[in-house]
This record gives sequence, C-alpha cells and structure tokens, in this order.
Amino acid sequence: MKTLIDVLAALSDFVKVASEWAESASKAEVETFTQIYPQKEETVKKAVEKPVTLEEVRSVLANLSRSGQKETVLKLLQKYGGSRLSEVPPERYAALFTDAQEATHAE
Repeated sequence: MKTLIDVLAALSDFVKVASEWAESASKAEVETFTQIYPQKEETVKKAVEKPVTLEEVRSVLANLSRSGQKETVLKLLQKYGGSRLSEVPPERYAALFTDAQEATHAE
C-alpha cells in the first residue's frame, strides 16, 4: 500500500510542476507571438465591433435607391448572393453595408 501512495504523491508532484511549466510556457509563447505579429488597432477594433444588422443594410440600400441608384442596389445585391436583400446571407451583411456606404458617398 505504501508504494501506491508514493506513486500517487510523485504523480501529483509531477502534475503540479507540469502545470506550472505549461502556464509559464504559454505566457512566453503569447508574448513572443505578439512581439512578432503586433496587432494593428484597426484589426482589434473590427474584432470588437458589433455585427451589421439587416435593418442597417436595408436602410443604406433604401437611401441609395431613393437617390436614384436602383441599378447600383441591384448590382450590390447580386454581388453578395441575391436579387433581394432577404436572399443575401447574414454573414455578408457587413461587406454589403460597407460597399453600399461607399456607393452613397460616391454620388
């Protein structure tokens, strides 16, 4: 019985040391990675931004359409996978929104 207790104690010590090493190695790896590949503020901001909603896309497209750019609206919808906004996949809303805003400012 004493042998089993000794083995378990040694195993426990090993796990403790290995955990500490893994934690410190992870921190060092993260520091090295961020030094080699520093993130630009713009990239960090984009990751934190909220997703573009259907209503936001609809609003900017409606403004384009009202300003006489119906053809532009149709081209943008087709570019992002549909002939109507309801056919555009939600994961493409942000890109569609950006392009529509650029078209609005290009008037």
